[in-house]
Amino acid sequence: MKVKEGGFEFQEEAEGWGVFYRRKRIGEIVGMKEPSGRHCFRLGCDTRKEPRTYRGKVKAAEALLSLSQLQREAAKKKWSPEMLILSAWDNRPRVSESV
Repeated sequence: MKVKEGGFEFQEEAEGWGVFYRRKRIGEIVGMKEPSGRHCFRLGCDTRKEPRTYRGKVKAAEALLSLSQLQREAAKKKWSPEMLILSAWDNRPRVSESV
């Protein structure tokens, strides 16, 4: 089942949601709970022990879109890893508070 929300399209999958932007898949988000018990989402590619969490599918999808745009720009301009990190730091998405 596909759901449209905030300019993104979400497709329910076995583990989480596939995220599409302009009919192109940009990644996956996975539902989880914060230590406070509040429902949130993490990026499918974030496999750290304590991943960054986002409140709402749209906020998580915006983070995926930022990553997708940075990857595309880095490949196009042939950035060094340091330049990619600097640009990612400048464009970091808003996240929920860590508890």
